[in-house]
Amino acid sequence: WQVPVTFEDVAVYLSRAEWEAISEEQQELYRSVMLDVCELLRSLGHPGPKPDILYWLEHGEEPWV
Repeated sequence: WQVPVTFEDVAVYLSRAEWEAISEEQQELYRSVMLDVCELLRSLGHPGPKPDILYWLEHGEEPWV
């Protein structure tokens, strides 16, 4: 019995303080990993709308929640 993995199962959300505490290199790595995870899930047939955090990352906005 297999349960499909969702973006929420693997997403890592940061607070504003956490986002501001990491270096620009770490922020870029975070963006890259989160976008890669979304693309991987979509390639596996993950349905549904794109999470807000991915929209923010794609448009260069800060993704903290």
